[in-house]
Amino acid sequence: MPVYPATVAAGAASPLSGLGEAGEVVLPLALMAQAVAEAGCPQRRRRLLPALAVMVFVLGCCLFYGEGYREVARKLAGWLAPLAGPGGWRLPGSSALAKARARLGAAPFELLFARLAGPLADAATPGAAAFGRLLLALDGTRLDVPFTPANVAAFGPPPRGGGGAAGGLPQARVVTLAGCGTRGLADAAVGPRTGKGSSEQHLARQIARRGRLRRGMLVIGDRNFCGYPAAAALAGTGADVLLRARSDQRFPVLEPLPDGSCRSVLADPDAARALIRRNAQRRRRGSRVPPDPRSALPGLAIRLIEADITITQDGQPPATERCRLITTLADPAAAPAEAIAACYAQRWEIENGYRETKVFTRGPGQVLRSRHPAGVTQEIWALLCACQLTHAARARAAQTGGHDPDRISYTITLRALRRALITHSPSPAADITAEALDDLLPAQRRRRRYPRLSSAKTAARRRARTGLTGTVAYKITIVAPAQATDLPGP
Repeated sequence: MPVYPATVAAGAASPLSGLGEAGEVVLPLALMAQAVAEAGCPQRRRRLLPALAVMVFVLGCCLFYGEGYREVARKLAGWLAPLAGPGGWRLPGSSALAKARARLGAAPFELLFARLAGPLADAATPGAAAFGRLLLALDGTRLDVPFTPANVAAFGPPPRGGGGAAGGLPQARVVTLAGCGTRGLADAAVGPRTGKGSSEQHLARQIARRGRLRRGMLVIGDRNFCGYPAAAALAGTGADVLLRARSDQRFPVLEPLPDGSCRSVLADPDAARALIRRNAQRRRRGSRVPPDPRSALPGLAIRLIEADITITQDGQPPATERCRLITTLADPAAAPAEAIAACYAQRWEIENGYRETKVFTRGPGQVLRSRHPAGVTQEIWALLCACQLTHAARARAAQTGGHDPDRISYTITLRALRRALITHSPSPAADITAEALDDLLPAQRRRRRYPRLSSAKTAARRRARTGLTGTVAYKITIVAPAQATDLPGP
């Protein structure tokens, strides 16, 4: 695969500068105290569980999933005792811990995430930049929540199974924006699985409105975000986009380019329909219409790239897949079509990030604890904060050792962070970094194939994947896009 340029203008601030001092790398108490104050959680008297202590406890519940409330409090006693009131520290009961969670609410964790959020990368981070832009991947996932009437009302009923019958658990939807170099969470939005405003596209537009995307970034997304509303909202922030287009989408070829791509437009459906009606009225009146009405389609100016990806694996016949991409990177000299097609593979970093969140941090098959929607929202934001702290520890270890962040194991870093919470080392940041650098991942482990399969049964999926994993080689062939003949002319 071609090597694409990876230079961005270096900022004055370190990508880790928002996470507090090195001594606070385990839990950033200063940022947590700021979030508590901004959320308006004042205390008339200092209780056994003040707001800051409850934040520590909830983050501990996310880092020690599967443990009961009192066991988490025991593990974190060294952190909670100094925060307790004048009466001193004693182990609270599960009911007291649950009520303290309910009193605190979700706002402090959302504010804490806003302070922790960032791609944790700069121009010098391997794999973090291309075409003079910082790479970020956008995607969504769902988290199971307990089956209670309140959760069903807030997040929607459980998804229907293969036979159409409802089953399983209600789910909350989470859309995140992650840096491709470190998988650091740059932003996130949380919503229900069903109902108005529940789609991934709606949550992506929420992220676009927050203002954290800016010029000098390149957002990579899959086919779910290639519609005009989401793409235009992302591009409207000043960031560039690289999105995979659906096979049934039609784009006009406005100008072929020497690298095999072409200039086109992602039409605004509402404005295009209005233009079609207006031009139809002109024809009925006998007025002239432009000879190529597609060039006047209102929408987002893009480049269209079609590429055949040939995957070759030892012992397997080559497999070829057509990939259609749209991007706002307009200059083919600065961003050649083949390099853009190769860059799209960076989108899979966010899939690795979701696995780290749902399997390694939360635990495989685990359901969120909270039986009420407010608690579910609090828990999701706390889980995102816990993951970001782990990503930050990975990024700091990679920066210290001069390695690609891909070589720093998330699971080893997570275990080191958990250990640092309960051992009270005088230098926890150094211990976490040393442990992460002591067991690096192989440099070439990424050139693998692990395709998605749609089979419903786990055993069938495992049988189908037999022989599909292993080292592979990729070849990209750019195909000149053909003019769509079924485009509605304005």
